[in-house]
Amino acid sequence: MILKSPDKHLTDQEFFTCIKFFDFIIEKKEIDEEETFGISDLTVGDDEAGTIFNRIFMSGQLLEISVEIEKGYEFKEEIIKAREEAGKKLEKERGKLFKILKNIEDGKKIKFPEVADVSWVWYEVYEHMKFNPSKHQTPEEIEKIFRMEMDKYLDNFINNRLAVSKKNYYAFETQKRVLINLIDEDRKIALYGNSFIVREKIDGKCVYEKLPDFCLIQTVYALQKLGYLKVVNVWEDVKYKESASWDNKPIRHINTNIILNQSFIDEINNKYKKDNPKNVLEKFDAKRGVLKFAGKEINLAKKGKETDAVLLMKTLLKVKGDDWKHNDEILADWGYNDEDQKDTPKNKVYFAGQKINNAVALKTQIDDFVECNTSKARINPKYRKVDE
Repeated sequence: MILKSPDKHLTDQEFFTCIKFFDFIIEKKEIDEEETFGISDLTVGDDEAGTIFNRIFMSGQLLEISVEIEKGYEFKEEIIKAREEAGKKLEKERGKLFKILKNIEDGKKIKFPEVADVSWVWYEVYEHMKFNPSKHQTPEEIEKIFRMEMDKYLDNFINNRLAVSKKNYYAFETQKRVLINLIDEDRKIALYGNSFIVREKIDGKCVYEKLPDFCLIQTVYALQKLGYLKVVNVWEDVKYKESASWDNKPIRHINTNIILNQSFIDEINNKYKKDNPKNVLEKFDAKRGVLKFAGKEINLAKKGKETDAVLLMKTLLKVKGDDWKHNDEILADWGYNDEDQKDTPKNKVYFAGQKINNAVALKTQIDDFVECNTSKARINPKYRKVDE
């Protein structure tokens, strides 16, 4: 089984190993043809290779996976030492170990139980293991079991049915709220759109420095199951201090690359409205070119004359809900026909949106009132009144 128990709460460190193994072997995710992965690819924090192997042993055994033992750094020295240790064992066990070691030297693949056997005389063997998912075909009935088990665990995580033993973890709705706060505080959507990386500092056990009871990795996979987002990748960054020190512990960060679906963006925007009730579009005086927002009056006209910023506000306010308005539609609303639009300065609408944002930022420190790019624009949904 991929999990020892789908009813017991895992740490993010434990879950990382299980979900990565699942993604590589079952989903064939992030792996190109002929590409391999090793124990280190299933590791986050300071977990030892033997711990990782034990965590996936039952799965590997059930799947009957064979692995290559890569002849890398210090391979010759290690296998000589392994033979010496094997020679000290009883005859039956000695013969079994010599056979496994011979197969390894000959470049033959070995099974998980054989890796476990030889590890008693050669602990470093774990670090030489290489998996090739493209050459492994999981039987349909086994794949179904693995998928059901992972689904059950995530269901239990979402519904707060996991048993805890050594520490407390936030309930799922709190986990989700913490993630929303991280996204909102770093202005991820405003800066990067719906696809970005959430990065958090961890210790060697993958416990989050700022929020020890938070489980970032499990939360994003649970939200993926609920249809809120897509998990593109999860990985760890490790950096060491440049200056030599007796306490030169590495600085570790977990990175989750996610793509938000509109339903989650709407929920994040609604939370912002609830937490910031004053930061809403109150009204726009089109005649004067004055925007009333966040308790401030913001002049978009220039010496009483209509500007592109004023025109854009008038157009965007005609849009109901959160829909975008494309540039050709906007320019048509300004009175430009198809021929006129061909002679219009490039990015005219985009620069109008930037002028609005600059004017708003001067008065409120908010610089994403209008969302715009070179092809479309809209008033940021989180600043519209709920009933609009």
